[in-house]
Amino acid sequence: MSLYDVWSRRSRIFLSESKLSIDYVPKRLPHREDHLLKLAAMFRPMIREPGAMSQKVILLGPVGTGKTVVAKFFGSHVEAYSRRESLGIRYVHVNCHKDRTLFLIMKRVSEQLKLRIPRRGFSSRELMNIVWSTLENRNEYLLLTIDEADYLMSTSGSDAIYDLTRMSDEYMSSELRFNFIFVLRDASRLVLLEECVRSSLLHNIIRFNPYTSKEIYDILAARVYEEEAMNPEAVGDDVLTLIGDLVGFDKGGRGDARQALEILWRAGKYAEAEGAPRVMPEHVRRAYSDIYPQFPKEVLNNLKRHELLVLLAIVRTLRSTGAAEVGLGEVEREYRAVCDEFGERPRGHTKVWEYVQVLKSMGVITARISGPGRRGKTTLVSIPSVPLDALERELLTKIGS
Repeated sequence: MSLYDVWSRRSRIFLSESKLSIDYVPKRLPHREDHLLKLAAMFRPMIREPGAMSQKVILLGPVGTGKTVVAKFFGSHVEAYSRRESLGIRYVHVNCHKDRTLFLIMKRVSEQLKLRIPRRGFSSRELMNIVWSTLENRNEYLLLTIDEADYLMSTSGSDAIYDLTRMSDEYMSSELRFNFIFVLRDASRLVLLEECVRSSLLHNIIRFNPYTSKEIYDILAARVYEEEAMNPEAVGDDVLTLIGDLVGFDKGGRGDARQALEILWRAGKYAEAEGAPRVMPEHVRRAYSDIYPQFPKEVLNNLKRHELLVLLAIVRTLRSTGAAEVGLGEVEREYRAVCDEFGERPRGHTKVWEYVQVLKSMGVITARISGPGRRGKTTLVSIPSVPLDALERELLTKIGS
């Protein structure tokens, strides 16, 4: 196969990979609608009466909770509304991991506003004055997002944030041209700021909690089906549910949507590389293992023989069915076959159920009681985070030794 063949061949899995990128801003933000409405209410004075006050808002929460995408989504809508109403509000988004000093931040702002800055060296203060004067001459206003502001605070202390937020004080006789959104991971960084700055920021904080498994599912479903990032026939509910269970904060994950999107993308790449028609749960396990290797070798050393046999039965049942989770009855049938293979007398249903509970308590598997949509109630078991082939090889070595 030539390079041209690789480039021209149509993917059976992906329709638009870029829509799974953390930089992509979707048309809708599931489970962040309230945050957007709060942001809109806080910036209503800027919209209703530009220049009357300088608004400052903090978006606070762990990585992957939607702060950046909410800021970008909000900023794009502010600019669209501003154009429609001729308000002259410009939005600029700066990431402090890329632009690490106040000088680089203002240089980025200047570039985004298409200012002609002479080649001679300028201080950050001079750049700020040039930006302000330009906004004044154009009768425009700036909404500036300082993303990863924690990093700026840790490297520059309170000076950079102080200079930015107190800029308006130097132009009290004119309209106030700067408004700010600060994106932070850690509230403790705020203690680095001077009291006068900190007090002005603490009034407007919007908190972002980690996503639950259901919320992660909804985010991924929106990217696949609404945004058409992937072929909808190539990604089933079982795959999206499995990623939700791996990542959801209520299931012991980080609640990180960025992580969930990367797992889905990697799983899709595995399926594509194999020429598979759809993404399978095993592709998800491999993708998750790539990001967070969690092979439980030390756990296997503490399992008794029949616990190992039951675990092997679970692995083989999951692999043969291709499902994300399987019923205990299916596992018991495979367990009896595994016992026959290794010359062991199989234990009864109650003991098998107890082995499953041990495996669950040690974090090797997940187990839950089936809900609506399945006849009768049964225990459903899954191995979400470890590739089945690798685990089976380790189990066979352990059982056979």
